[in-house]
Order: sequence, then C-alpha cells, then structure tokens
Amino acid sequence: MASQSYHHGDLKAELIRMGLKLLDQEGYEGFSLRKVAKACHVSQTAPYRHFKDKDELITAIAGEAMREFDQSLKQAVEKFPDNPKKQLQEMGIAYIDFFVKNPEYLRLLFLSDIRHKINSDHYCLQESHSGSGHPFQTFFNAVERCHKAFPRETMGQKELMLYCWGLVHGISVLIANKDIPYGEDYAEVVGRIISSEKFLGN
Repeated sequence: MASQSYHHGDLKAELIRMGLKLLDQEGYEGFSLRKVAKACHVSQTAPYRHFKDKDELITAIAGEAMREFDQSLKQAVEKFPDNPKKQLQEMGIAYIDFFVKNPEYLRLLFLSDIRHKINSDHYCLQESHSGSGHPFQTFFNAVERCHKAFPRETMGQKELMLYCWGLVHGISVLIANKDIPYGEDYAEVVGRIISSEKFLGN
C-alpha cells in the first residue's frame, strides 16, 4: 500500500472527507475503517488513532455535515439582520443550494438508514433541536422570528414551519436526485419561487 504523509490533524479531516464518499457509495454494511484507510493511502491501523470504530467515524461525518449545513443557514440570516422575512427567504435558498451542491450530505442525513444504526445518545441527528449549533434549530428560530414580526401576513407558526421546510426540502430532493432535469439554471428558478410572497404562506 502506498504511503502518504499527513500533518498533525490532517488525517482525521481526510478520513472524514473520504469516509463520506465511501459511505455514500457503499452504504452502512459495506463501509469499514479498512476501506477508508485504503482510500486515504494509510495503514489499516491509522484510522484507529482517531476513531474507535466505523460508527464513531460516521458520527463525525454526520457532525461535519451538520456543522457545514448550519453555517450556510446562519450566513443567510446574517445577510438581512433586521428583516425576518428576508432572512427566511434567503435561508430557503441556502437550504436548497447546500443540498444540491452536496447531494451526498442529503443522502446521508435524510435518505439513508444510517442514523438508526448508531446509538441515539451520540448521533447528532437524534439530539435535541434545542441545542446550539443545530441547523434545524437555526431554521426554526428564523420561522419563529418571521411569524412574530408578521403574524397577520403569515399562517400559524407550526403551519409556516411545516410549509417552508416541506417546500425547500422537497425541491432539494427533486433537484439533487435529478428527478427534475434542471441544470445550472436551478438557482434562478429557486430564487423566483422562494422570493415570491407565496413562500411565506400568503
């Protein structure tokens, strides 16, 4: 096996990066630390310096996905600090864009049974949404702000949350899975949909 040198901390990040690709290709049953080590061109024992088993690596992969997802949503909010309606619209666009550009994350977080294979006490998808840094809490907070700011212009808060989440998630799945043949122009189409007043339930 070829040898590759990693600086301190780089191997863990590479294991997560390559692990995501292999997990997407192989699924839970076919995934192993041995295969990840081979993809990273390191010894079969090297991954065990960072992860005790494949479940721990998968937890780290899911955690990285959640961190990146949450960051993209928060950046959308920061564009319009004083406009809750614009925040929610921009967040909807960011939600779709993130998963269309990262379909492997979409499959990992929503379209696989992997979360059911891991101890719910440690798997980030099973954690309480009240925790800080959770993308769904970031999304729910934006819905709450919008509803409080425009109570007469939007549907009820729970209905608004379900409507907005269902819309952007459904669009994400359809485009990311290529069920609808949109090319690079998907962003323009999404922008028109999300920017319309109907997005907020009017």
